[in-house]
Amino acid sequence: MVAESAPRTSVAAEVAEKIRRMIDDGQMLPGERLPAERKLAGLFNVSRASVREGIKLLAESGRLLSRQGSGTYVRERCAENSGRTLVQTVLNGGYSLQDVIAVRLLLEPEIAALAARNGGAAVAARLEAVLAEQEIAIGSKDYSGSADVLFHQILAEAAANPVLLEMAAALYEGFAKSREDGVQSFERQQASLKAHREIVAAVRAGDSRKAERAMHSHLTDVARRICSACR
Repeated sequence: MVAESAPRTSVAAEVAEKIRRMIDDGQMLPGERLPAERKLAGLFNVSRASVREGIKLLAESGRLLSRQGSGTYVRERCAENSGRTLVQTVLNGGYSLQDVIAVRLLLEPEIAALAARNGGAAVAARLEAVLAEQEIAIGSKDYSGSADVLFHQILAEAAANPVLLEMAAALYEGFAKSREDGVQSFERQQASLKAHREIVAAVRAGDSRKAERAMHSHLTDVARRICSACR
């Protein structure tokens, strides 16, 4: 039997996003057990390894709960309900992109600093793998930004603060509409990759101040490009 190859990071992120949407749409209810990996792999037309990694990402973000010898279940969490309310408000147009980016500017530089302080080489290696996928995806017609989202999620996990992780997850999801055509240009994709590399270098060096500054500069640039595109 031939072993499955390692899943591409972007594919795993897309699997995680599809499962998350199934949960949000009510196709999978709190407390319900997920279908078998083989069934999900067939449903999404991906490898079982990609499904496994996608489930791991959702478990790390708190959406799923793995029970040894029993399976993986949709987590029942009160905090999740308030987080989904925030997400839905943003997605429904309750907040502008400028409002969301302003909050990200408050949170994410500190997240990057904590990730640099806590993460080290192991986290940097995970981030570099995501950057490799982001670089491959740049310029493609089906660029989804999934690697970009995953990059920020890994940083939030490395910050080792569950409250920050919950808040960041809601903001990333709500901010997805900034990747619409006309806003997500090739130039912005390239700028994002360059900024991410600077953040990774700071994380690998354990330089929290440099990571904080790099993230602040990155998000300030994102805000500038969004405002310019929306005029």
